[in-house]
Amino acid sequence: IKNFSNKLIKLYELNHESNWKWFEPSLTYSNCKISRALLHSYIATQEKKYLEVGIESIDFLLSKIFEGKVFVPIGQNGWYKKEKRRSYFDQQPLDAASMVETLTIAYNITNNPEYEKNSLRAFNWFLGNNTLNQIVYNEQTGGCHDGLGKESINLNQGAESTLSYLSARLMLEELSI
Repeated sequence: IKNFSNKLIKLYELNHESNWKWFEPSLTYSNCKISRALLHSYIATQEKKYLEVGIESIDFLLSKIFEGKVFVPIGQNGWYKKEKRRSYFDQQPLDAASMVETLTIAYNITNNPEYEKNSLRAFNWFLGNNTLNQIVYNEQTGGCHDGLGKESINLNQGAESTLSYLSARLMLEELSI
């Protein structure tokens, strides 16, 4: 755990600047999993540096993917390279689920109520609190649409998207909301 966590810390040290607190020079998909790995490392080892970098990188990511109270994951149609414009579309359910999971763990460690609130906001992306104001989870089929394009949802309901929704929903149980 320490070996891999220390590699993440080195990547962070190589790439972070005052206005870019990240492990690499771009944000792509499921970004928060990197920060979450450090939170898990902190839980296992109690090494403060893992917690510090994990939280600092989460806070940076939150500043890039929340617009007001709306979760806006980095779009796969171009990503977000440092000092460039970010992509807003195509947003994926996997990103929303990863964010719910990461923020739930961050809340459980820190008791910071902002992480709890933002975890719920990220989950609400599935329920229509997103850039298109369209429901991504399909209550009638139990499936989840495959993402948000520029003008509409992707009507496909693949297994990855459905499992993403279900995994995010299960994580909310840990918040006792």
